[in-house]
Amino acid sequence: MSNIRKSAQYLVFKLLIACGLGLSACGGEAPPEFASAGSSRLADLLRADPEAGYALAIEARRFDFPRDHGPHPGFRNEWWYFTGNLDDSRGRRFGYELTIFRFALDAPAPPVATASEPRSDWRSDEVFIGHFAITDVEAERFHVAERYARAALGLAGATETPTRVWVEDWSISRRDADDAGGAEAATETWQIEARQDDIGISLSLTPLKAPVLNGADGLSQKSAEAGNASYYYSVPRLHTEGTLSVAGDVVAVSGLSWLDREWGSSGLAAYQQGWDWFALQLADGSDLMFYQLRRQDGTADRWSAGTWSPAHGEPTYLAQHEVSIEVRDFWDSPLGGRYPMAWTLIVPVLDLDLRVDPALQAQELSTTVRYWEGAVNVTGQRNGQPVRGRGYVELTGYAESVP
Repeated sequence: MSNIRKSAQYLVFKLLIACGLGLSACGGEAPPEFASAGSSRLADLLRADPEAGYALAIEARRFDFPRDHGPHPGFRNEWWYFTGNLDDSRGRRFGYELTIFRFALDAPAPPVATASEPRSDWRSDEVFIGHFAITDVEAERFHVAERYARAALGLAGATETPTRVWVEDWSISRRDADDAGGAEAATETWQIEARQDDIGISLSLTPLKAPVLNGADGLSQKSAEAGNASYYYSVPRLHTEGTLSVAGDVVAVSGLSWLDREWGSSGLAAYQQGWDWFALQLADGSDLMFYQLRRQDGTADRWSAGTWSPAHGEPTYLAQHEVSIEVRDFWDSPLGGRYPMAWTLIVPVLDLDLRVDPALQAQELSTTVRYWEGAVNVTGQRNGQPVRGRGYVELTGYAESVP
């Protein structure tokens, strides 16, 4: 593979690192009304290469846990995506995001090393990117850090057994109770660690629900073309405890987190502009995930979808036509671009009517790709009874990156 092609693919990866929904590579022909200079530049840049040789998410598969918590190197990209809402002992609220993305620069192939061209220890066909953010709601401050490293010399990587993914000293790891000599092998814990300048987290997370498969048995189709999809599951509720540091203040915190896991090689079609992703945890123990894909004219795409996870019982798939999203307010970024900033979500099949409002408006990540991802508050009604909760929302495709 030429250095030019590798450089181009790495640029593509830098442009997609905001993707929390498997919408990282683009494929499919744009409908005629969008097959022009008006098409999404992001979609054009991230169009999948059909000759690249990566595995594609074509059909439903059998998920294997804990194996599938680990990496899937045959696919072009994947991520481990944690968000959460935490409180300290006096009720001071914090939101956090820690995400590590894996991106392949070339499809898997047998290593080549000859006497005339030995393989360098620095050489790698994978790059890992980390995004870390803390929302200090009381202080109305949002802190962001980003780092990336090649998967060489131990700088970054991902392992299956035990599950571990890292970028330098930022890490996400998982273990069963029996790995630590515990009595119940079915109990698992996650540990996440990140620190940069004056912000940091060290958190232990215990799942309160089993993994939930999104889409059709875990196959999350993003457009009509076969392969424009990802394998996607969530652990929508994890009890979380540990420490958080911000501006030199280290506090003990506890609360709830959400884990999203996706892998694939092609997803966002050229006629699609971006997406709005909702991960909402209600106080009654139920959870709602919904991603609304947006077309170039801003309308919702029919491939938008979600999952309702009740406090008890089986999850329910939600199609685009079953969820109504009304934007009630907007926020203008000082860097340019306007984001929706308050929503009403109505799901008639669940008798669910929710208002979603940001805990803080200024939760924009100005990383290689600009996007908004932040803590939110939830109020409303279910079956005529009041409900409340917290969650996270991600908004992409509303603003260009700052050079």
